[in-house]
Amino acid sequence: MIEILLPTIVEVAKYQKRAFSDESIVFQTKTDQFDFVSEVDKRSQQMILAAIEQQFPRSGIVAEEEGEDKLSQDGTWFLVDPLDGTANFKVGIPSWAISIGLIKDGAVEEGIISLPFTGETFYSQDVVPLVQPLEKLAAAQFYGIDSTFENLQLGLILKRRQLGAAVPTLLWCCDSRNRQRPRLDFALMGKGSLWDVCGAIAFLKQKGGSLIDTTGIDFTECSNVFQVLGGFKKIRTYNFRYVASASKQVAQEVYQRYLHNLDSG
Repeated sequence: MIEILLPTIVEVAKYQKRAFSDESIVFQTKTDQFDFVSEVDKRSQQMILAAIEQQFPRSGIVAEEEGEDKLSQDGTWFLVDPLDGTANFKVGIPSWAISIGLIKDGAVEEGIISLPFTGETFYSQDVVPLVQPLEKLAAAQFYGIDSTFENLQLGLILKRRQLGAAVPTLLWCCDSRNRQRPRLDFALMGKGSLWDVCGAIAFLKQKGGSLIDTTGIDFTECSNVFQVLGGFKKIRTYNFRYVASASKQVAQEVYQRYLHNLDSG
């Protein structure tokens, strides 16, 4: 359904890559000193929303940059993160992403994720499930993590990656082209909003994996995301703290060991 937006996402990605080397871009802070927004974020969102309005005029929209949300008339919703990783973008670190997620009748169905710097754009329905996903956490080698869980003691010999952006981290939990396993076996992430994770949930769902937050809910299996989050009005205040993996078994084991007794914050 949303593959019709792929040309627009590719266009936005090219715009962002050009802007990446533009030293005249002005950045402002939002909720804290490390939460940035720029004209690139805003223009990217406007380009994406214009395409959604043209192709899906009855769909609802929830977008990261406030002021452009729209209620759904047909049970479909687009969750838009126009530039995930603005802090990286600001300081010249080439790890940021565009993420679009589609919710239909309450369930996450499809996603598009683009990595503008590398020129790669991915569509969730093209994802191939793992033939032999990891069955135990003990077999994991690499994981992604953010500051929410950086002091968590896993008790395992693992190599960690801290990429400074949620969407690229979650994508590498899914991407396994030309290899037997994803680049990251799992990720422990927090301070996330629905637009941060919605597109990635579609990829994890297609891959056969899970995204489980501290409430114990697996959002790849959730039939009514908005109800679980407390209704449409609470979408912007819900804080996802979660484990994600292309292996349901690994995600469940990480949750049981480390997250099951944490509240949902």
